[in-house]
Amino acid sequence: MPIRRGLALALALVGGARTLAAQSSPFGINGLGVPGRPESARSRATGGAFAMFDPFSGLIETAITANDRLSANAVGAVSYVTDDLDGVSASRRTTRFPLFQVSGPAWGGVVIGGGFSSYLDRSYRVTLTDTIVLGGSQQQVTDVLSSDGGVSDLRVVAAKQFGPLTLGAGFHFLSGSTRLLAARSFTDTSTYQGVSQTDEVAYRGTGMSASAMLALGRSIHIAAFARSDTHLRSELSGVEVARNDLPTMYGAGVYLHLTPLAAVAGSVIRSNWSVSTDSNAFNTTVWSVGGEFGSGRHPVRIGVRGGQLPFGPGPAAPKEFALSAGTGIVFAQGRGIIDVAIERQRRTGSGLTETLWTGLFGVTVRP
Repeated sequence: MPIRRGLALALALVGGARTLAAQSSPFGINGLGVPGRPESARSRATGGAFAMFDPFSGLIETAITANDRLSANAVGAVSYVTDDLDGVSASRRTTRFPLFQVSGPAWGGVVIGGGFSSYLDRSYRVTLTDTIVLGGSQQQVTDVLSSDGGVSDLRVVAAKQFGPLTLGAGFHFLSGSTRLLAARSFTDTSTYQGVSQTDEVAYRGTGMSASAMLALGRSIHIAAFARSDTHLRSELSGVEVARNDLPTMYGAGVYLHLTPLAAVAGSVIRSNWSVSTDSNAFNTTVWSVGGEFGSGRHPVRIGVRGGQLPFGPGPAAPKEFALSAGTGIVFAQGRGIIDVAIERQRRTGSGLTETLWTGLFGVTVRP
């Protein structure tokens, strides 16, 4: 099939490359892509530690009960990325709008919400040059492999508080597409004509999730969640060309409100990405610890995050480590909130090192 020939060409290109330039993450070339992070700018500033307790993140359902009126949040992100593969480096800039969430009270104490977030990023562009033998002579060629798009997580959720216990559940619809390009051009254009192939692949999938949060007084909150996604179906011209199992994810976190001016949190999330049919798929454990300090109108946030990525070119899962910081401002008597965050990430695996500076800007409206 065309898509399989394109992927085969991709592997051949990567294997024979002498120089390389990439756009978006090379860790998204193998497997299904780079998993998204359904976290608000506030949560990203804490390394993701506050995501289970933040009503404007899209991680678990129970957090939305903190919204006592209709509220909406949107996030934009800009990343400056440098990749180094065995001494060959490339730099780029990416812009994303990875999150939008809206929620508010409905009836009988039930809070409902919905929105979208990035589930998998499948955007990359790799340019390679090499010399091959044609007709008994050496010819220089340039190969381009690119994918533009990804998979979004569209969710509908509901949660209700029962005294100190809060329960929630959600339904997830996975949708998206990527445009694939595989092309080869020759330096000797008078003798050899370049070739290219393009395909557009659509993705479909569903999932269910549930969560619980327990308040131990006003100072301690404990949260846990589980999510099971079914399959990611890849369709080319309306015909299914691939079906990949998706992981079951589960995690827990604790939030400590130490004083009116200090709060800390920590979380751990486990995902069994190895159920994917890709031979280089790995289970992952991601942890985060962070805090928020100072006035609620102008807080200081810091955090740290570590763990693995589920797909990589080598025999072991790529590793990721990040430091983050940020702040926010509340205005219009709490009807508007602006959050900013900056994050420094480092990913490593099989001779590839990727470093990212990411700036995030979040806007919350509570009319």
